Amino acid sequence: MASKTRLTAPSYGAKQLARHWLKLVVIFVYFFLYAPILVLFLTSFLPGEVLRFPIDRFSTRWYFEFFHDSPAITALANSIVLALISSILAAVIGTLCAIGLVRTEFFGKRFVNFLVLVPLIVPPVITGISLVILLYGFGLQRGLAYLVIGHTLLGLPYVVVVVSAQLVNFPRNLEDAALTLGANEIQTFFEVTLPLLSRGITAGSMFAFINSLQEYPATQAWAAPDFYTLPIVMYNKIRDQLSPEINVIGVFMVLIGALLPIVGEYVRRSPGSALPEAI
Repeated sequence: MASKTRLTAPSYGAKQLARHWLKLVVIFVYFFLYAPILVLFLTSFLPGEVLRFPIDRFSTRWYFEFFHDSPAITALANSIVLALISSILAAVIGTLCAIGLVRTEFFGKRFVNFLVLVPLIVPPVITGISLVILLYGFGLQRGLAYLVIGHTLLGLPYVVVVVSAQLVNFPRNLEDAALTLGANEIQTFFEVTLPLLSRGITAGSMFAFINSLQEYPATQAWAAPDFYTLPIVMYNKIRDQLSPEINVIGVFMVLIGALLPIVGEYVRRSPGSALPEAI
């Protein structure tokens, strides 16, 4: 019995040591993930152009500079408008595509599914160049049309993946009940199917919105001087003149990307979405 106790004690101590090391590794990883974001927020409120310690005071100088920078404000408005349009289009097309891929069988289904997911696999710069070659053959000039089509294409896989996952365990008996009670297929789709899929559609469109807002490599190939986005302005400022105003742009990008899922979760839990929540 004593020998067994001596054998198990080191094993228990090794497990405890491994757990402590695992916790340290996790803390180390999270620190290097989020420390740059904290530094970004900190430097955006400093009056100087470089970070110096000790910090004697804070200032909103660079926020003032940003809100008086007309090209940056125009780019921010363009990015939000473009993200809204492309995410809505991705939500509509992606939902219909997901329903078709999950509920129907046809020749080449796997290939179509692969094509839908290609934008997640292929680097955005390759997608950008390919779309330019394709649309230029149709006589379209670079600008808003390129950006809307391209950003919808990049956001489409997010909607298809999320909605398809929700359709796997979808309660088809509720649709059958609606049809039995006299509703036609269109009424059933808008009054039963869409409300039940609202969580997946909302989540997918939020991913598409954030992806559109932060996309740079492909956007650079599609943008025109009369319509440019905030990431393009940000990278141009980094290339031409490294100004702390870039930190302010980064803060806005982080806030929008972080607050959007919170807003989506609030909308999902509102009384209007009680049906999906109950399911």
